[in-house]
Formats: sequence, structure tokens, C-alpha cells
Amino acid sequence: MVAGSNVSEIAVLPVCATVWVAGREPQAWNLTAPPPLAGIHWFDIGHSVDSKDLFEQLEPFCEGLGQDMLDDLLTPDEVPENRRWHEGTVRLASSFGVYPPEGREVGWGRGAASPAGAVYQAVELLASGNWLITRWHPPCLYCGSELRKKGMEVVEKDALIRDVTRRWKVNGGGNAGDLGVLAMHELALTYAPAHRQFQTALEAWELKLYEIGSEAHDAMLDHERRLRELGGARARLRDWLNPLNVSGLSRDRDRAWLPVDNHEEVKEVDDRVDEALGELSDLGDMLRHSFQLMHIRVSDAQRAQHEERQRRLEFWGTIILVPTLIVGFYGANTWVPGDNRHWGFWVMVAAIAVLTTVGGTLVSWSNRRHRWERSARREERLLR
Repeated sequence: MVAGSNVSEIAVLPVCATVWVAGREPQAWNLTAPPPLAGIHWFDIGHSVDSKDLFEQLEPFCEGLGQDMLDDLLTPDEVPENRRWHEGTVRLASSFGVYPPEGREVGWGRGAASPAGAVYQAVELLASGNWLITRWHPPCLYCGSELRKKGMEVVEKDALIRDVTRRWKVNGGGNAGDLGVLAMHELALTYAPAHRQFQTALEAWELKLYEIGSEAHDAMLDHERRLRELGGARARLRDWLNPLNVSGLSRDRDRAWLPVDNHEEVKEVDDRVDEALGELSDLGDMLRHSFQLMHIRVSDAQRAQHEERQRRLEFWGTIILVPTLIVGFYGANTWVPGDNRHWGFWVMVAAIAVLTTVGGTLVSWSNRRHRWERSARREERLLR
């Protein structure tokens, strides 16, 4: 999980403790041994840990730690939520990473990952001067705004800690809050790929929209559902990012999520959050435009279905009406051409055939012309 010679000895414990000294690799620490005198103590909490037992185990090593702090740490939030204790000397930061799902877990087609699908890995960090406590909560899979799966395996934890180790050595250390912000920075790196995934999916959606004919009503409804899922995915990512966007953070170090010494690292994370929110705002404008296009196409599809039924009624009405009029004419109790003559019957048949053909042809030509005009108007609206 982390660099160090004794990692395998503590991997089975519910609390993984490491000691971080500036410029060095983190070292594993068995909690049954005396605590190191120097360095930052990082306690990573495993699953199925009782809050009361955990407090008894960590309280001797964590000055200022309270039971309520651990209760908050171990309880996953619906969206990230930050808290402070002891005038800000102890702070809880809720962060998260967002990752694309496996194709077999959710998709719009077999073997393909859903463009609106995302795995949210919630991570909570509790820090004071020289100690940091973290908890990776079980990830959740969402498709749009809908929760599809809970209790998944933790995502990218080992890779994140390796990257934190590398940056810790380069940055020259810091306090526990700085170490926690390094972890938040690695999580923040997942936001840009997530919103780019949604933007790419929306562009593909618009291209597909022009391939669907207005008469394909069921396909249009399925396409509309996919657009709603993209809108839900965008809204969920925005809602999770908003609590991390603290006003005045770039100018006031005390507003940071954790008690830090390195303000530059905080500003870097804040910039990534701001950038992601800005991109999501632009994506929202694109989605509104796409919904307008979708509304036009759905309306056209519904109108096309209605008009197709009307055209069929007009055509068959013409086919039935002309013979009915002629036969009714010949059934009148007055003189008609060929009255009481054999050739009069053939005149009636010829009149039925000719006039029915002419009527059907005129109706078909009128319907084709109407369809062409309607298609031209629709393309003109879409190109505006």
C-alpha cells in the first residue's frame, strides 16, 4: 500500500499507520510499538472499524482527537462536507475521485462503458498539526443521477499513495494538513477526465442525432433518455464539486479544507476545482442547446407520425370515395349515360378506374410535396 519494509506485517490490521518525514519514503509503523518522535503520523482506516474502539486506539497518538470527529469521518456523506473543531486546529475535509466504470458494469451497449456513467470514490481526511486520519469509503457507481451499484472495491488507492509519496519528497514535506492536501490534489486530477468524458459523449450524441430520421420515434425517445442521463451526470459532478469550492480560498490560507502551511498547494487544488466547475458550466450551456434540438426532433417525430396516419386516411379515403360517388351517381333514379345499355356498365367501370387513379395520384403528389417542405423547414431550424 505504501513504501516501506514492514507493509506486509500491518496490511491485515484495520488501521494502517505510516510515518512521513520530509524528503523520505514513508515508513510503516506497528501501533503496538512506541510512537516515533518525529514525522507526520498517517492513519488510514480500513473497513468494518468500530468508532469507539478506533478512538481508544488512536487517541493516545492524536492530540485533540474527539469521538465525534471519528464518527463524522466514518460516516459517508451524500456530498462532500467540511467541518472544523478547536478553532480550526482540527479539520475534516470530504473529497472524492471520479473514475470511468467498467463496460460490464453499466453501458448503452454490450461491452461499452456508459458515457454518463461514473464511479465516485469518496475519501474523508481528518487532520491536525502532526497527524492525519483518512478513510476511503466504498465507491458508488452512478449512471447519470441514478445510483446503480454500492459497496464496490476501493479505486486507485495504491496508485494515489505512490504519487503522494513522490510529491511529498519533492515538496520537502510539511504538516499533516499539507500531506492531506497532496492526497486531495491527486483526487482532483480525476475531475478533468470526467467532465471531458461527458463533453465527448455529448458531441457524439449530437452527431448521432442527425443520423436518426424524424420518423424513427422509438429511436428518438431512446436518444432523449441518453441526453437526460448526460444532464444528470453533469449535475451530480457539479454538486459534489461545489462544497470544495470555498470562497476566498486562494487569498486566505485559513480558509483551506485542512490546517496547512503550504498555501500554494491549496491554490493548485482550488484551481482544478474552479476549472472543472467552469467546464461543467459550459457543458450545461451545451446541454441546454442539445435539449432544444432534441425537442425539435421529438416534436417533428410526433408530427411525422400524426401526418403519416393522416396521409394514409386521405389516400384510402380518396380510393373509396371516388367509386362510391360514381356508383351512387349511376344508382340515381334518373337518366344516366348508357341507361339500360350494355356499354353503360363499362363506362361506369372506366370512370371509376380513371378518376380513382387521378385522385390517388394527386393525393400522393400532395403528400410528397408536403413531406419535402416539412423536411426543408426542419433542416433550416436545426442549422440556425
